[in-house]
Amino acid sequence: MKEIISSVLSLLLILVILWFNYSIANIFVTIYKCKKVDNSLRFCFNTLGKFFFLILIIVYIASVIGGLTSIIYGLINNAKSFWEIGIQVFAFVSVITAYFLSSLVLVGKKYMMVGRMMIDYRKLKKVNFGFDKKMSFVYAQNEYHFSTRFIDVTSLRKKIAQ
Repeated sequence: MKEIISSVLSLLLILVILWFNYSIANIFVTIYKCKKVDNSLRFCFNTLGKFFFLILIIVYIASVIGGLTSIIYGLINNAKSFWEIGIQVFAFVSVITAYFLSSLVLVGKKYMMVGRMMIDYRKLKKVNFGFDKKMSFVYAQNEYHFSTRFIDVTSLRKKIAQ
């Protein structure tokens, strides 16, 4: 019974890995397509954000390589603990990376990209920079919020004010 539960949980973790890696790939493809529309789009990071996302990408790549190596080694040598640990590490880092990449902000001359949504500055209404490191705005009759923890708020305000 314990092995069945372990196998089901491993299958669920594989689905988590597939879904969140699809989300990560989708974010990068969306950034690439939006940069074709507006060449002036640049990441709007503060110093902490630059280091954080650099380390996040390095940890993600290392966990992909390490996780896949551990999974392959565990399957070849019939060591169940190796491939389970590889799946768990790969799934955990994929979830964390997808979460933080979904809050990326790119700023250009005319457009701003938040997550996977490209926004025209002129159509923003009720822009509010809160004291709790969040920004909220109304766009297309919907209210959106995102964290400004790793965002250069002064350059973002300057772009929106233009």
